[in-house]
Amino acid sequence: MCRRITLLLVVSTLVAVAASAIDLGGHLGYYDNDVKKAYVGADLMFPIGMVAISPNIDYTKVHKSGLWWGAVDVDLRFPQRQGLSYWFGAGPTYYYVTNYSEGSSGGYGRNGAVFAAASSDKIKEWGWDVNGGIGFSGTFRPYITAR
Repeated sequence: MCRRITLLLVVSTLVAVAASAIDLGGHLGYYDNDVKKAYVGADLMFPIGMVAISPNIDYTKVHKSGLWWGAVDVDLRFPQRQGLSYWFGAGPTYYYVTNYSEGSSGGYGRNGAVFAAASSDKIKEWGWDVNGGIGFSGTFRPYITAR
């Protein structure tokens, strides 16, 4: 019984410490590859020392098709108490297109951004991304990142 209580207290403490260190953010950006569109997204950062696990999701709409990118990056962070902090990392990315119609002119055709050959209204594909960024210190911490 004492062992279970001790384990519960240790786990609760670790969860509370981890929850206080998690950063939640929203972002806007522009894909300057084949997509040539602005996007919106959300991300989390779970720091573990100098390393951070950073899941994120991005969305944009092209004609009638929705383009989604979901990634889980492992970032190497170089935090500073004041001034700029920076990081770089990489991770797997899942690409998902909804409302894809190969035959319609309003859909998102195969002009290079849609790599998977599909005859349905959904396209899915795995890939990798590489990222890096700089962040500012303070309570409100804006950041700039590139992928």
